[in-house]
Amino acid sequence: MKKRLIQVLIFAILIAGIVGYMAIDKMKEKYTPTAEHMNLYDYFGVEEGDDSVIIYLNRVKIEGDAIVKDGKVYISHTMVEDYFSENFYWDASAGQMLYSTATVLYKYNADSNKYSVNGEEKLSDYPMIISKGENIYLCMDFVQKYADVQYKFYEEPNRLMLMNEWTDVEYVEIKEDAGIRKLGGIKSPIVIDAKAGEKYLYINEIDEWTCVQNEAGVKGYIETKYIGGKSTQTLTSNYVEPVYSNISRNYKINLVWHQVTNKDANANLSKVMDGVTGVNVISPTWFRMCDNGGNIESLASKDYVDKAHAMGLEVWALVENITYSKSISTYKILSNMESREHLVDVLIDEVLKYDIDGINVDIESLSYDAGDGYLQFLRELSIECRKNGIVLSVDNYVPSASTYHYHRKEQGKIVDYVIIMGYDEHYAGSSESGSVASLGWVEEGIANTLKSVPAEKVINAMPFYTRIWKQTPEAEAKDKSAGVLVEDPESKYGRYLLTSEAVSMAYAQQQLKKNGVTPKWQEKVGQYYGEYEKDGCTYQIWLEEEESIAKKMELIKKYELAGVAGWKLSLQKNSIWEIIGSYLK
Repeated sequence: MKKRLIQVLIFAILIAGIVGYMAIDKMKEKYTPTAEHMNLYDYFGVEEGDDSVIIYLNRVKIEGDAIVKDGKVYISHTMVEDYFSENFYWDASAGQMLYSTATVLYKYNADSNKYSVNGEEKLSDYPMIISKGENIYLCMDFVQKYADVQYKFYEEPNRLMLMNEWTDVEYVEIKEDAGIRKLGGIKSPIVIDAKAGEKYLYINEIDEWTCVQNEAGVKGYIETKYIGGKSTQTLTSNYVEPVYSNISRNYKINLVWHQVTNKDANANLSKVMDGVTGVNVISPTWFRMCDNGGNIESLASKDYVDKAHAMGLEVWALVENITYSKSISTYKILSNMESREHLVDVLIDEVLKYDIDGINVDIESLSYDAGDGYLQFLRELSIECRKNGIVLSVDNYVPSASTYHYHRKEQGKIVDYVIIMGYDEHYAGSSESGSVASLGWVEEGIANTLKSVPAEKVINAMPFYTRIWKQTPEAEAKDKSAGVLVEDPESKYGRYLLTSEAVSMAYAQQQLKKNGVTPKWQEKVGQYYGEYEKDGCTYQIWLEEEESIAKKMELIKKYELAGVAGWKLSLQKNSIWEIIGSYLK
């Protein structure tokens, strides 16, 4: 019995020893960090041999399109436009990528070492532009040279690290060799073997783990006890922004547009300028885009220019796409290299031929898809204007979401003056009557323009006209296509046809006086308002006159703009010139 008891005891001790050993082994396993390493292909979730490129922008992974060819990294044109620069223009008609500076136009052929500089043919060591299907790619060396971006490229797997934010970044230094793990935990596999003295981008801290990232986009966790300290590094760029020399007068611009519809009208210059004072620039509507080949119809006159110069006026001839808008495609003209360059050439030829001082570009109703071609047209035109000392100004609508494609910010860099067409708040075809240029609307247009264009380049244009709005009861409206049918429960008509007529300052005042109306000042609008009934219809007028003009000129002075413009000559009251001049001193 005693022997049996000893045997049982020995067996129990053995079992206890085995269990204890196993428990200790389990504890050891639990608290011993794993030495397992994770393959970077697994880390990034790609298969070995996959030649796709993982893209990071400012240390954050993004969706994008990049390829590697012959050891060079190329990114899609779409990415370049979205993130880095609008100055790379793909001309599909010529199969070339264009890049413009203040005086030089570069043209790079796709899938070729050939390129040109202002027409002079050259060869590069490798293609700057390649194509893949319908997509166009730019070499990162090329992009980095002409845009504010830096890059590094890593292989196995392919990673493109892009940087275009130059801020303070916090780094941590490793004080002791240790593993950086995929997740915060000693059982998570190691993704980086960190060495003492190395620095990593600091992300954050969670409990006893610090999240860090290396320059190659690998992010992981290291035990905080291995972190020596933090330091801040200011990232800097070596990119130099292109300098665009511009023509800037040392006085305020006072411009008027002179609507010229035929060559005979040029003889009226002295007549329309009679009583006009203080104006220093006249812009005759001389150049009409007339076909899709980039040709223009010109009404220019040397006699007119000579007379204007004798009056102390500069002549900035206007080019427009309105007269023949039904028979031309502005998109086709500006998006095609041949027609776009021809348009630039004929404009410069006309300006030099007639000793004209400047070009005023008035491209209206531009379709969204024509926006990039329009900007490239302005770039190429600005190069030629700069070479020849020609002032380049561009007319713009007040900023809105629907006019973003006019590239107002880029205009502000490359042209001499950006003119806000501060009128047509309510226009022919509007669904409600209202002011052509209420004070708040004008100020908003100026303020929003100044967000992207420097004040010394901005000219605000005022209307020298107003509109007489007419409400005709629906039952009395004979031609409903003549206006807009409005349903207005608050109107005594309920439904009426809304039409309008643009008239001169004087005529609008005469109509109110003729119908016995004393207009009342509307402080919010910054104009006098009057209405009357006649022949069963209601008429409304927001006047433009001395006081409304003074209010608008106060804005030009308040925002320290480059000057003022007026549409159009002969619609104004000559009493306004003294008021305008007083604000431009």
